[in-house]
Amino acid sequence: MKQRDITVALYLRLSKDDGGDAESNSISNQREILNRYAVEKGFIVKNEYVDDGYSGTNFERPSLKKMVEDIEAGSIGVLLIKDLSRLGRNNALIAFYTEIFLPDHDVRLIALGDSIDTGQGDNEIMAFKSLINEYYARDISRKIRAVKQNQALKGEFGGAHAPYGYVKSPDDKHKLIPDPESAAVVRRMFGLADNGHGTQQIARIVSDDRILIPTMYKYNMLGYKSNQFDENYPYDWRTSTVRRILENRVYIGDMVSHKCGNKSFKNQKLISHPESEWITVEGTHEALVERDVFDRVQKLIKLKKKANSKGITNIFAGVLKCADCQSNMTFRAYNGNSGHKSGQYLCNKYRHCSTSEIERKTCTAHYTPYINVYETTLARLNAVLSANITQEEIIRQVSSDREPLKIAQKALAKLKKRNDELDHIIRKIVEQNALGEITAETFTKLYSGYITEQNEVADKMQELETKLAAENNDKENARLFLEQLEKHTVSEELTREKILDLIDKIVVFEATGDRRKGNRQQDIQIHYRFIGKLPTL
Repeated sequence: MKQRDITVALYLRLSKDDGGDAESNSISNQREILNRYAVEKGFIVKNEYVDDGYSGTNFERPSLKKMVEDIEAGSIGVLLIKDLSRLGRNNALIAFYTEIFLPDHDVRLIALGDSIDTGQGDNEIMAFKSLINEYYARDISRKIRAVKQNQALKGEFGGAHAPYGYVKSPDDKHKLIPDPESAAVVRRMFGLADNGHGTQQIARIVSDDRILIPTMYKYNMLGYKSNQFDENYPYDWRTSTVRRILENRVYIGDMVSHKCGNKSFKNQKLISHPESEWITVEGTHEALVERDVFDRVQKLIKLKKKANSKGITNIFAGVLKCADCQSNMTFRAYNGNSGHKSGQYLCNKYRHCSTSEIERKTCTAHYTPYINVYETTLARLNAVLSANITQEEIIRQVSSDREPLKIAQKALAKLKKRNDELDHIIRKIVEQNALGEITAETFTKLYSGYITEQNEVADKMQELETKLAAENNDKENARLFLEQLEKHTVSEELTREKILDLIDKIVVFEATGDRRKGNRQQDIQIHYRFIGKLPTL
């Protein structure tokens, strides 16, 4: 017998996807079983390869890759594993290794628990075992996804480490509580951003104050060492880190989950899910900043902080919208006569998609001078601020196009009564049909008609309930808008902070008429925060 024929490599793997078998499949248990077998058969154990904590669907395991290299070098004659699932749970790749790779390199495979030994003839059971192992991995993956989705819908935290500013509650690992030291840093960052500091400025401030970056802070507090930071630069805050903190809704007490996931149970590569698929649950834990501050900061960090080459700051950036395509309006500055500084806005879609006549038709210019937007906005904000508008007046205006509350409530009550009647009627004809009191033709005709009517009633009920819910929202939104109004007074200057506090968006319509003929007109609509348009102001 050749030396190579008794030279054995042991391969051991364990991960959380082993579920209830984790104890019997522990690394120490595998090692004991394999070594005992090797001694009994007179094998010489030359190498041992261990992948602890790696899923069987992942074939990028470090020890597995090293073992493959050694097999290719010809130093292994026999591969000994506890069972086929230790090698992996991907049927296609297992087939490649067991039917192509190992035979091509004259390596004998022995899987003790599955009674597989390629040196002892046919092993038809191997393909079946491999298929079962993959199914097990698929089933486990499905169950894990279901558990995570359920946690997300309940607003539970499911991450390995709490986000900066929080720690996991000692009583419930799925609940976040503020970490006093890092929470103070988060609050300070939002305060700086709310006062007009950009992300780069904030990063420089906290760096100069020698505040540990999040990864270093976690390392000092939890002993968690990430490969994404350099211990030689513990205070090197990056702009991207600051921005990520300022954009994270976790700091207003909301839990946002399902932002990313694996491609499949076989492919562990992370992919980002569209925002429409995110799961958001509000008020799951103590907030570090107020929602109003958070909303304002979101707009502030998107704005251009410095004046352009013409010396003009675009204070409407991110607020001015095209009425037709809803894209942002692009600002273009210029110096006018006598050194007067000004600028103009154009629809961003028109400006960047106008190289041909066909593309130009995607939208129109919506040209409007900067000074027009500035003066219109300033005048309307001053009008709102000087009107001493009440909560009741705001509610009346924003709900002016809706059905009056009492009429809607009366209509809803009538629909509910009819829905109950239809329930009774449908039950009765179903019983009559079962007892043979009416013909099948009559039953089908009646049942179809009443079900159709009940569906129509349900749709109308839902529409009215939505309107009534909107009435309740109007009260809260009016209160929030009035809170913003109290922060400001009538003035001759329009500031970025005032715009973001009071305005959600400014919509610019395409102009009509001709400026040279003196009949040019252009509608500019202001949608205020929380309440939308105010028709009479």
